[in-house]
Order: sequence, then C-alpha cells, then structure tokens
Amino acid sequence: MSHGGGGDGGIKAEPNLTPMLDMVLQLVMFFMMVANFAMEQVNTDIMLPVAQSARPSDRREADVLYLNVNSEGKVIAVGRNEPLSRLDEIEFYLKDEAEAYRREARAKGESGDEIKRVAIIRADKNADYAQVYTLLQVCKKVGFRRLQLNAMTTGPGG
Repeated sequence: MSHGGGGDGGIKAEPNLTPMLDMVLQLVMFFMMVANFAMEQVNTDIMLPVAQSARPSDRREADVLYLNVNSEGKVIAVGRNEPLSRLDEIEFYLKDEAEAYRREARAKGESGDEIKRVAIIRADKNADYAQVYTLLQVCKKVGFRRLQLNAMTTGPGG
C-alpha cells in the first residue's frame, strides 16, 4: 500500500522561508545597533591607568553614565559631538543628566530625589588628575552619589 503520489502529479511542499529570513535580518540589525551604542559609551582612545587594587566592574549595573576624560582633560560624554572642556559646560551637562534621571524615576513611580545611576569616570592615564577630582566634585554637587573610577588591572598585552 502506497501513501502519497509516486508519480509526476504529486504535490511538492516547500517551506516559506520569508518569515524566518525577516526574523534573522531583524536580529542582525538589533545586535548591530546594540554594539554601536555600547561602543559609544566606552571610548577606546582612552588609555586607562594601571592599578593593582582595581577590581572588575559589576556587570549587573544597568543604569550607568559613562564620563570619559581624554589626555587633554576634556570630558567626552555620550550623545555629545564635541568634548566638554569648560567647568560650566560639564556642570550643565551633569545637571541635565541628573534631572533626566529624576524624571524617569518619577515616571516609574519611584519616590525621592536620590540618583541611583552610577557615574563611571574613565580617565586617560595622561590626564591631569586635578581635573578628574574636579569632575568628581561636580558629580557630587549635582546629586550623583554612586561614583566609580575605572582602571586596568594589568597593562595592555600583559
């Protein structure tokens, strides 16, 4: 007993690959965008100093503000085309970020004015650390209390 058509008149079933290809292309675009946003936050031109007591960043921190300080002492912030060089520009930018966080927190129903966002300062090893200290003071002045300085545990290639 034979099942199906054995001759030329049988129906041939071909899978429809269009939905699967659409999904694959959407995933590729999603990961390309995520990779671009992650690369924007961490400036690869900045050579971090080496510290023996450095420990890895907590990857569970979801709400992070990266502040990159280049060797000239200018602050490179995400979403800004030009680096921030003057103290009043830096303070204005940080106040704006603090207010944006507070608005988001109120929209989520959180109470209080405490900023739970972590400000991570990535300063070049050749930067003047008096400027880094000033940046830390401005962060505290506008309301950031959770501050971190990034460093490398070993030198490049070692």
